[in-house]
Amino acid sequence: MGGSDLATEFLAEIEAAIKKHRWAYTKDTSLYQAIVIVSAGCGIVSLYLGATNHAVAAGVLGGATTIASVLTQTLHCVKAQGWQDRFRAELEGIRIQFVYEHASAPTPEALAELGKQYRELVSRMSQEWERIISSQAGGLNLNLGKKKTKP
Repeated sequence: MGGSDLATEFLAEIEAAIKKHRWAYTKDTSLYQAIVIVSAGCGIVSLYLGATNHAVAAGVLGGATTIASVLTQTLHCVKAQGWQDRFRAELEGIRIQFVYEHASAPTPEALAELGKQYRELVSRMSQEWERIISSQAGGLNLNLGKKKTKP
């Protein structure tokens, strides 16, 4: 495989990764916004139903706002939005460096350096994702069924 083929393959891989993270960002943002909008709508309808003496329906819809609150605290889409956008932006930086600093024909040494930047970015972002996941609450932490014992 020639240097030009390798450079073309590298650029295609970077562009595919940018597209992947842009799509994932859009998906995560859309899911989060949908949860917030549906929750707000349920809250407004619940208020109306409560004011018009439809207590059971108002309570059910009021519960939906609680569920939405729990979802926004536990779903990965909330924290993934920023992570996906940052990953995409850093990939864009590598692409811009490839295209404009090397005029789409980097020397083998420059391509190796870009490859190293890409590899380090993937590793750093993977570690960042692990940190995000481990710091995020895993949902409701209830101690049901455990009795306190006296020391």
